Amino acid sequence: MRANIPASDGPMLHASAGAPAAVAPVFGGERGVYAARRAAALAGVPLRTLHHWAQTGFYRPSMSPSPHDYLWSWADLLALRAIDWLRQRKDDPSVSRVPAQRIRAALAEFERTGIPRHKLQDLVMSADGELFFRQADDLVVRADDSRQVAMSGVLPLISPYQRHGPDLLEPRPLLRIVPGKLHGEPHIIHTRIATAVLYALFTEGYTAEQIQRMYPDVTADALDQSIDLEQSLSHAA
Repeated sequence: MRANIPASDGPMLHASAGAPAAVAPVFGGERGVYAARRAAALAGVPLRTLHHWAQTGFYRPSMSPSPHDYLWSWADLLALRAIDWLRQRKDDPSVSRVPAQRIRAALAEFERTGIPRHKLQDLVMSADGELFFRQADDLVVRADDSRQVAMSGVLPLISPYQRHGPDLLEPRPLLRIVPGKLHGEPHIIHTRIATAVLYALFTEGYTAEQIQRMYPDVTADALDQSIDLEQSLSHAA
């Protein structure tokens, strides 16, 4: 269902200074829980930008908007990418001026109605803040019953973003992110082994062989991908 969101006539991405109300569970009852540094790394948006947006009220996290305890949801990661992308395109005269609250409202509507997991990978946002699905024939159609086709210039919200922001469902071939599993932390596919745990052991000096003895379900390839992902995220943060 399309969110009923009024068009903006205000300044670009100008959000209300008040803290937003908590929204329903992300996309059918699932959400991640991320501290600011982790959220910034996963979203691919600079940490200082998150702090600035939260402190000024431009965009505050949906889970705990306390000035001293910011926790970001998985849906917030999508919103952060969308806002950052639109801000980078603000000098393009063909791009509409979209307020941050419109992006939040569009995502919140889909939080309430739910999106099938197999459709999330195809979710994109247009330059005017509308949500669409990319189809197999490469058409981009509105994510409601209208089947309206989007114009050019869309952002795949789940796909890798910028230099370090990974795919938010499949960050590596053997790794997954499930918002309702392990608080949305990246983990080895078909397990509950978080990549951050494996990386912590690696940085403490444990060898690959030692780590695999502790976690027999972790293959050499999965361990390599876990280390690669976490190194990328640490550089991004």
